[in-house]
Amino acid sequence: MEDHPPTALLILRGLVHPTWLACLRLRRILEATPGLQFIRANSLEVLPRLPMDQVRSLVIYFHHRRLSPAALSSLDGFIRQGGGLLAVHGASASFKTERSYHEILGGRFIGHGPVAEFEVHPVPGQEGYFEGVGSFVVRDELYRHEFDPANKVHFSTPVGTEEEPIIWTRRHGKGKVCYCALGHTSQVFRHPAVIEILQRGLLWVSGLDTHGKVSS
Repeated sequence: MEDHPPTALLILRGLVHPTWLACLRLRRILEATPGLQFIRANSLEVLPRLPMDQVRSLVIYFHHRRLSPAALSSLDGFIRQGGGLLAVHGASASFKTERSYHEILGGRFIGHGPVAEFEVHPVPGQEGYFEGVGSFVVRDELYRHEFDPANKVHFSTPVGTEEEPIIWTRRHGKGKVCYCALGHTSQVFRHPAVIEILQRGLLWVSGLDTHGKVSS
């Protein structure tokens, strides 16, 4: 039994995209999640130098172009061995040429429209960590993705005759991955449903229940 809360590493970095205000609001949401303690870093390049065996989960919210082989290998190994990853918005538009990175996330950004209002609704039969979170409307950038059909989609939005996944989860080796497409505007992080989803997603990838206790 651990004598201190498990650690989540936050890599929330941006100036123009994501903005510093969006990073600040997301950090405040995450650090209010029960059952965890937090450390911060500026990029995935720190992973080969950190004692990742002391980290339970990782949150990434950035738009970066390059990733070294050593950092990608550390990320892949961390999750395969049981670590958790919560990836937000521009994380899926980063490292566009790194196929294995997008295989970890379960999707790759392919485009978006203008910032606009759209409804996000739970997938029918919703159970588990996100159960009870109903439909909601946000004003944000709608990301489109190529995504792994094996992903478990929890929330989506209609685009023409199709449903675009907004929140999905997946397994990668022994680890857990949750992706949230929302987060272009800082205002979206004020929405109660978005706050609830992000905190529950972090708890799930961290192996904790919705009260911040170790899952059985």
